[in-house]
Amino acid sequence: MGIFDGYLLASDIDGTLLDNGYINPRNIEKIKFFVNEGGAFAIATGRSVGAVSMVTDVIDCIGPSVVANGAMIYDYNSQEIIKEYLLPECDKRVVGFVINISSDIGVEIHSGKNVLVANATSETDDHEQYEKLSIEKMPLSEAIKYSWTKVLFAFSDAEKRAEVRNQIMGLNIESDLFDTIAYIDGRTRYYLEVVPKGISKADSLQNLCSLLGIKKGGFFAIGDYYNDLTMLKNADIGATTAEAPDEIKQCADFVGGSCKNGAVADFIEYLTKIFTN
Repeated sequence: MGIFDGYLLASDIDGTLLDNGYINPRNIEKIKFFVNEGGAFAIATGRSVGAVSMVTDVIDCIGPSVVANGAMIYDYNSQEIIKEYLLPECDKRVVGFVINISSDIGVEIHSGKNVLVANATSETDDHEQYEKLSIEKMPLSEAIKYSWTKVLFAFSDAEKRAEVRNQIMGLNIESDLFDTIAYIDGRTRYYLEVVPKGISKADSLQNLCSLLGIKKGGFFAIGDYYNDLTMLKNADIGATTAEAPDEIKQCADFVGGSCKNGAVADFIEYLTKIFTN
């Protein structure tokens, strides 16, 4: 038996495990150590199922994980969807509403393992390249025939995102909205995500803990941004990175080093000290 038998460690990807496409080798080494000691390692990300190859290509011990900001639980070993939550049909109207606001707002629609682009812009092009997405461009009239787990709107600046978010809230949609960001080619990119009501990384990770039979007190999580906040609060031990906003650090039990220098490895070393003393 290993020291982490019955425990689950969930890690956000961008800004936590992955720094602009780079994973510190220390992270890889320590994650493998955690799993070899009986633990389960999961990713918890806003990315789609097919957008994590830069992680799965170098870490081969990833178990069932949470993707699309909680809208799906996916098993990377069996390559099967364990559970998914769908946007209500009535909220699909938000995409047409946003496209009518401005043709400069990129639109990605996540459907199962597929990513449909209903309005391509330079921001969706950069996002596609950064996440190594396999996308299918199609008009909204075709995309609307699919079941949707998440919609991502891509903006060139934060001000436009805030303006559009406020306009969407005026539609009284049933779904939830999340602000997210990514750092691509040295520039911050701004996204607004539409996900099923009441669904988040935290909610799906609770379900995952039940599915895996994780022992009481055995859920650990690390993230760096506001969409990780509830996940960190719900974790038995939550951690963040040196670059995280102060509000995130205040809710964490442990603050590691920078993402680039191996914050996930720092957290696993911290946990190891706790469970070997």
